[in-house]
Amino acid sequence: MKRLTRKWLAFFIFLLALSPISAPSASASSPTIYESMSGTDTSTLSGTASSNSVGLTGNWTVVNAFKLPDTTSALSPLYTKRFNAQLAFPSSTRYLLPDSNTAASTDPEIYRLYYAYRTMSTGINFDSSSTFYFSFLDYVPTINGSPGSAMIGLLNGAPTTTTDNSKNAILMGRTYSGAPTIQVTKANYASWNVTPYSAQGAADSGTSTDGKSWFVIAKITTVASGNDSIQLKFYADSDAVPSSDAAISWDVTYSTSLTGIYSYFAVQTESDGTIDEVRGGPTYDAVSGVAIPPTIGAPTVSGAARKGTSTTATVTSGAAGIFRFYLDGKRVPACLSQPTSGSAPNFTASCTWKPPVVGNHQLSATFTSLDPGYTNTSSARTNLTVLPRQGVR
Repeated sequence: MKRLTRKWLAFFIFLLALSPISAPSASASSPTIYESMSGTDTSTLSGTASSNSVGLTGNWTVVNAFKLPDTTSALSPLYTKRFNAQLAFPSSTRYLLPDSNTAASTDPEIYRLYYAYRTMSTGINFDSSSTFYFSFLDYVPTINGSPGSAMIGLLNGAPTTTTDNSKNAILMGRTYSGAPTIQVTKANYASWNVTPYSAQGAADSGTSTDGKSWFVIAKITTVASGNDSIQLKFYADSDAVPSSDAAISWDVTYSTSLTGIYSYFAVQTESDGTIDEVRGGPTYDAVSGVAIPPTIGAPTVSGAARKGTSTTATVTSGAAGIFRFYLDGKRVPACLSQPTSGSAPNFTASCTWKPPVVGNHQLSATFTSLDPGYTNTSSARTNLTVLPRQGVR
């Protein structure tokens, strides 16, 4: 409401002199959940917490769970840098692996369930309408002819024993299906304990074509009543990640009615399955790593513009950067590189010059971003009437 009020107030101030054209709106945001899986190589996750995590509380804790067919109970996943050479983000994203990176994985070639959780500061409520996104790196190599399993999970509670099946889980990633997989199951189960899986995409390799990890984007759409939706998209490091999820053709979708609040985030791996660099947030741009255009206002002029008289135009943006101003498509010589001032999300830049010609003109500006989360863009054009000079020279 405050943002809208400022826009309308600015509009009325220059209404007599200008006729602005609306510019498209977009804004970047940071993830509300981040887990880098940073720890000591080969040590267990359980009892630790990544020092740079966001939106998660407490240490990692082993989930009281078991795998079939031998009912073996779960172990804690391990921090590992074993597969760092195979972990890769698509080049179209701005994400990079941290220095001295480790990921959540398993003992080498061990067919045991590795499963742990941390508490989210704010859970996902399936009894109200909202949208939430996750992204993560998912690596499932084929060892001795068999792929492993690497899933992230949401739990609505922590099982008190391995036989406590009163809690539920939503697991997302790749498992022994050999395909993008969604599994809604008991929280004390390995993802493959019950098949068929809730939903599977087309079967393919556990790694991308060059043997690298997949970059996975998950979209969770909740509703107050009716079916909720879970969708996954897998990107190879050579793929282009779109700037909007409206352009995504999802690899797998599952719709079902879920209830309650899922407040636990989990990783579940087996046989070298690896999860790394998890991000979550209420917007696509918070997890996609793709730069987007910021909100750019049309240039505004306070008061009447007159030929040969100093006139100041101002433009607003949602990101820090440099503006270049144009009159009728030609650069304004005095305003070729105007830096923004202010702070997020309200930045401004100004141009003071003397209009050289009386009549109706169009004023515009181009924006060069100083923030990697935003792309360069252009403002809408403003109709500007330049009046004759007042008084005697």
